[in-house]
Amino acid sequence: MFKDNFNLAYKNIKERMSRSILTLLGIAIGIMAIISLMGIGEGMNVAVEGELSSLSDTIIVTVGEGFSIFSFGQLEDTGEYLTERDITDLERISGVKEVNTQLTGMASLSFNGDGNNVMVTVTGMDIESMNLQYGLADLAEGNLLELGDQSKILIGYDVAHDYFDNDISIGSRVKINGKKFFVNGIFSRQGMGGVSTNDDLVLLTSRDFEKATGESNIYSATVTVYNVNEVESTTLEIERVINENHGEEDFASATSMSSILDSIQSIMGILQTVLIAIASIALIVASIGIMNTMLTSVMERTREIGIMKAIGATNKDIMSIFIIEGLLLSIIGGASGIILGIFGSSGVATLLSNMGPGGGPPLVPVITFLAIALGLSVSMIVGIISSLYPAWKAAKMSPIEAVRYE
Repeated sequence: MFKDNFNLAYKNIKERMSRSILTLLGIAIGIMAIISLMGIGEGMNVAVEGELSSLSDTIIVTVGEGFSIFSFGQLEDTGEYLTERDITDLERISGVKEVNTQLTGMASLSFNGDGNNVMVTVTGMDIESMNLQYGLADLAEGNLLELGDQSKILIGYDVAHDYFDNDISIGSRVKINGKKFFVNGIFSRQGMGGVSTNDDLVLLTSRDFEKATGESNIYSATVTVYNVNEVESTTLEIERVINENHGEEDFASATSMSSILDSIQSIMGILQTVLIAIASIALIVASIGIMNTMLTSVMERTREIGIMKAIGATNKDIMSIFIIEGLLLSIIGGASGIILGIFGSSGVATLLSNMGPGGGPPLVPVITFLAIALGLSVSMIVGIISSLYPAWKAAKMSPIEAVRYE
C-alpha cells in the first residue's frame, strides 16, 4: 500500500512540475542559507582556534582593566607602568617559564627631511609578543618584523598617509628622535568602525625602542608558563603580586589566552545562532509555499479523492498520499539546498578572505555531518508539518460530495 501511495504522490509531482520546482526551490534556499552560515561559522571557529590554541600557555599582563577581545592588538597608555621589580617578581612565580615586556612612550617622528616633526606614541616589544598581539592584524603592505631585525618599524595607516605631505611607503626612511629607521610594514586602515585601531601605531622592537627614546616604560608583559593546566592559578597569582607591589587592588590585570579564546568562541556561537535564526525565515516562507501547493493540489484533485474513497481508500491512505508528496518535495529541496550550501559557503569564504585592502588569512568553511543531518532533518520536518493540514482536509472530504465536485 505504501508503494502505491508513493507512486501516486510522485506522479502528482511530475504532472505539476513547474509548481513543484518553485516549491522545492523555497526549501532549497532556506537550507542553503543555514548550511552556508553553519559552515562559515565552524570555519571561523577552526581558524581562530588554530591561531590561538598554541598560545594556551600564555598570559597577558597589563596596567589597568586588562587585555580583552575588544582591545586585541591595541592597548591604551594610561601613564602608569610596570616596574623592573614587577617583572622580577613575575619571573620568580612558580611555574612561570618566560616574561616578555611591552614598552610605551612619546617620541618625535620625522620623514623626508622636510623639518616637520610629529609627536607620536611609540611601542616597543620583543618579536614573540609582537606576533602574538599583532599577528592577526591585516597589513596593507610589507611584513611583520622577524627575529634579528634592527632599525625597522611597523606603522599605522594614518601615520603612513596623513601625518606628512608625502605618503610613507615600504622601505621609506624615517627618524624617531633623530634615529634612522626603515618602514617594514604598514597596517591596513581600520578607521572608527572597529573597537580598537592600529591607524596611529608606531611599532618597533624593545631594543630599538630603548635606542630611540632612552626610556623603558613597561606597560604590559607576556608571561608563558610550563604547565598549561596551571594557567588560571598563575593568572591569579600574577595579579596578586603586582597589585601588592603597588598597593592597589586593581593596578594591573592578568588575562590568559585560553579565556580570550573561550570568549571569542562564545561570541561567535551567539552570532552564528542569530544569523541562522534569520536564515530560518526563508524556511518559514518555504513551509507556507508547501502548504499552499498542497491545498491547491487538494482542490484540483477533489473529484479524484472522492473516487479513491468510493472504491475503498481510507482516510489514512488519503493523508498518506499528501504527506508523502510534501515529504518528497522537502527532501529533494533539502538535498539541493545542502549541495548549494556547500558551494555557497566556499564562495562566501573566498569573498571574506579577500576583503580589506590587505586581504586576510584564508577562511575555509567546515561542513560537518551534523550540519548536513540537521539541514535534511529540518527540511523533512518542514515538509511533514506543512502537509498535515492539507492532508487532513483531503481525508475529511465526503466521498459523495467530492465525486460530484466540478
